[in-house]
Amino acid sequence: MKPVYFLLALSLSLSGALGGQCVAPYYDLTNQLYIYENGETHYAETLVPSSVKTGRNYVAFINQNNARLRLYYAGKFYVVCENNADYWATDNWFVWKNYSNLGVLYNNELRSLDKLVIGEYWVGDSIIAWMSNFNELKVFYKGQTKTIEQLPLQQRNANDTTSNLKMGDNIMAYVDGSGQFKVFYQGEVRTLESYRPNSYRVDRDIVAYLDYSSNFKFFYKGRIFETSINNITNYHTGEGYLVYYNIGGQLTVWYNGEEITLSQSKPKEVTIQQNVIAFTDMADNFYVWYNGKLELLERYHPLSVKAYRDFLLYQDLDGRLKGYYFGKQINVSDQIVQSYDLYNETVVYSLQRGDHTFWCRGSETTITQ
Repeated sequence: MKPVYFLLALSLSLSGALGGQCVAPYYDLTNQLYIYENGETHYAETLVPSSVKTGRNYVAFINQNNARLRLYYAGKFYVVCENNADYWATDNWFVWKNYSNLGVLYNNELRSLDKLVIGEYWVGDSIIAWMSNFNELKVFYKGQTKTIEQLPLQQRNANDTTSNLKMGDNIMAYVDGSGQFKVFYQGEVRTLESYRPNSYRVDRDIVAYLDYSSNFKFFYKGRIFETSINNITNYHTGEGYLVYYNIGGQLTVWYNGEEITLSQSKPKEVTIQQNVIAFTDMADNFYVWYNGKLELLERYHPLSVKAYRDFLLYQDLDGRLKGYYFGKQINVSDQIVQSYDLYNETVVYSLQRGDHTFWCRGSETTITQ
């Protein structure tokens, strides 16, 4: 049956929502895979793939027989390799590793970075790193490959022989072979400490770590911040912030050099995703923290919550979809939704058998197949 399209244009002025495409995978009534992109559908695969991953402007998948990695990008399909390879979907690019060949989709081209990657490798959103055949640490950044360490990195511990390195979206932290704690950021290597920290985590623009006095220190957007925050064992990083419970049990965020208390007690539920922190307190008030601002969204605990970067999506008590999108509250569906998916900025749900509705950046498209 030929697809039937119903288009509904909704006016919504939202600053900052211009990057990428409205892309999502979906299945018809016979479980054939299709790709939705900006109001159009593209047939992809007859059988349900064994694996599917979605980036901001592409969909990659391995067929049901684990025998072929394919990529949908810019309206076309590409065969990346004829076998079951490892692959990753980030906002910025598509990365795959087929045996010893490490490659990336860069500047509209499937590009091989190194054909002799037999050791460790790490994938970020704008950095790819790997240990070369000669135990050198190499990075691919802004279209260039260079060696940043000539010797093997320090191992995590005696029981874990992997290298002591953690990758964020646009930053990488590691302990070199001499025990120095370093960061690779904006194309440069910088030594943060002459010792190995007790623990550390990375995210976009930030490295949070415990110094020799067990106080937290931050490398944030190229600057080092010293704090008196200590005795914290359970903490999480987002894009440019750290979330933790302080000594008094309060939900706290460190952001831009300041400690901000979000909740006086431990919430019932917390979602931490890239630029968004959402939580329901003990009184069933639902809050969102975004770009340094805390806002009360609802006086109830949502039925479900999902988030991506600058988009918080949730169900009200009736099952309708609502959102907080680039700092503004929005309605996504005025109908009751039983199940839904979020692919980057694209929401996919069905109201009846055979229908698929796609919401992206304020526009809604329903496809019947």
